[in-house]
This record gives sequence, C-alpha cells and structure tokens, in this order.
Amino acid sequence: MSILTYMITAKKKNPKQQKSGARAKKTGKREQNKERTKERILRAALELFKEKGLEGTTTKEISRRSGIAEGTLFNYFKTKEDLALYFFQKETEDLIRWFRADARLQKAPLAEKLFAIIHRQLEYIEPYEDFIGAVFWRSLQPTSMLSPLSFESQEMRLKYIRFIREILAEAEEKEEIPRVGGLGAYGVGLFYLGIVTYWLQDGSRRKQKTLALLDRALLFGTQVLKKGSWEW
Repeated sequence: MSILTYMITAKKKNPKQQKSGARAKKTGKREQNKERTKERILRAALELFKEKGLEGTTTKEISRRSGIAEGTLFNYFKTKEDLALYFFQKETEDLIRWFRADARLQKAPLAEKLFAIIHRQLEYIEPYEDFIGAVFWRSLQPTSMLSPLSFESQEMRLKYIRFIREILAEAEEKEEIPRVGGLGAYGVGLFYLGIVTYWLQDGSRRKQKTLALLDRALLFGTQVLKKGSWEW
C-alpha cells in the first residue's frame, strides 16, 4: 500500500475526525443562531428606544417586541446597557467592513478618510439620536458599564482605536503626517466624542453645522500636523 493510499484510507476510517467535524459544524450553526437572535433583540430594542427613549423602555416590552420570553432575553442581555454596548460593537464592526471594502477611500488623503469614517458613524447613529444622547450622558457616570473606564467597554473601544491606528500608521508611512503613535489614535477617538457632543446639540438642517465643523477641523488638524506649526 502506498503512503498516499494509506493516508486516504486512514482519513476515511477515522471516526474521531468525523465526530469532531460534526461538532464544529453544530457549534458554528448554534453561534449563528445566537447572533441572529441578538440582532433581532437589538432591532426591537432600538425601535422601542426611538419611540419611548432608553429610560421609558422596559425589558418586558423588548422581549414582547422581539418575540422571545423575558427570561430568554436575560440570557443574551442582562441590562439595557448591555444592549447599548452591543449596538456600538455592531457599529464598529460595520464601520471597519465598510472602510475595507472601499478601495477608492483607502487611497484618499488622511483628512478625507477621517471625514468619511466619522460621517459614516454619524449616519449610523442618526436614526437613534435620543437613545444616543441618553447613552452618552450615562457613559459619563463612572459606575456605568458604558463609561470609557469600564472593563465592559474596553474591548469595543480598543478595536476602534486599533482601526484608527492602522489608518494613521499608513499616513505616517506616506509622510502625510509625522509619527504620532498610539496617542494619535486616542486623539482621534476623543475628537469623535467631541463631534458627537456637538452633533447632539446641533439644531441645523441635516446637522450641516456639524459636518462643516468636522470638515474644517480635520483639514486644519492634518495641516498643522504636516507643517508642524499653526500656520494655515
């Protein structure tokens, strides 16, 4: 018997490998079903948050709207803050997928990239402005899991910071900006929070004042970094 024949025969007769593959397939399907349920709950919650606000919505209403038992809901999300964290997790994942699928944007200047990224984030949260406002003010409470200092929010925030760091590192290699390191990525994160704060207070049509501020601030900021001075 040749080595090749032996390997093929052994593979066919290995029941442990077959069982292992079946278990992996079953686990993968279970995880997919779990994720779909979480997304269904989130959609129902966002609808209710839009209608009643974060504080005015109960977990019982969320479970009814999503078509699952309240006890099952708690298996996925123990609190409304857990739901909020999942919302921002999905936003970050959606943002990264969107950016990496846009070949033209990846070749654009840094200011254009950052404008497009933050604009995309604002578009994502725009339908849920009242909910975002409530979550934002909750995040200022040190005891809240939505706080930037909480362990629960760290993984999601670091994923975003690493994404921004990759973009800044690319700009450094092209000599668009000097070396800013990880501090630059944290700076962009803080800048985004500042823009969201302004956006929440912006009463202009379609938030045009926020977009104008975003555009000018990014152009100014990248020019300052590139020139190493405040000269416009």
